[in-house]
Amino acid sequence: MIARRLRHTLYITAMVFCCVVTAQSDETLYLAMAEDWKPYVYLDANGKAAGDDFSLLQRTLTSMQYELMAVDLPEQRLGRDIFRGHVDVTLGAVSTPERREQNYFSIPYRLETIVFAYRKSVHPDWQDKGLEQILQQQELIAVNNSGWFGDWFRYHIQETYPTQLIHAEGTLRRMQLLKMGRVSAVIGDIHVLQDAAWELGITDLQIGAAVINQTPVHFMFSRLRVDADFMKRFNQALKQQLDANVKLP
Repeated sequence: MIARRLRHTLYITAMVFCCVVTAQSDETLYLAMAEDWKPYVYLDANGKAAGDDFSLLQRTLTSMQYELMAVDLPEQRLGRDIFRGHVDVTLGAVSTPERREQNYFSIPYRLETIVFAYRKSVHPDWQDKGLEQILQQQELIAVNNSGWFGDWFRYHIQETYPTQLIHAEGTLRRMQLLKMGRVSAVIGDIHVLQDAAWELGITDLQIGAAVINQTPVHFMFSRLRVDADFMKRFNQALKQQLDANVKLP
């Protein structure tokens, strides 16, 4: 009886050890991405992930002997699926206290500038107007409601003008609404808006005079999929990939 119990205990111990080794040797991480966020991440003509941020993340993980697999998800699912551990990492993430409770953040790797943009041929008199002045005119503005655009935008603009901020899924969809005249302006990263305008043939895109928010962004990892030791190694590898001439606050 004792021998049988001992054999059973050793078998369970071996199985647990095997599972631990398997989990630690898993060298594939899954990226949650939106397909139309040029120049940072997008699907190319062959349906493969590409872009500046994607390439940086891929190079960093490759140097750590990890493989990166991209999963195309709706914008509103990105944060939720990372929190649940369904995917492992996303890019271009702003670090907030709420997000830090659920995720790990890398060191910052670039600066994000959030602006609003409109068609100059439709609104030639908006050159010196700010976002709130436009909203006070009862104009509709397309935005990704799941994005983070700073405290001022969240606690003042979103709370004061909720019915005028129109959520549309995806950068190209928001820009199409602008092109069709369904909205008067679009909010987003300055480079993303400019690339989308070029792709859709919007030749009169005008960037608003005032910046809505400017902040460093990070790679954000699920706490259910990586640990603090992984983040330490990732940050060391990321530093080696970053351009030394790029200065972040």
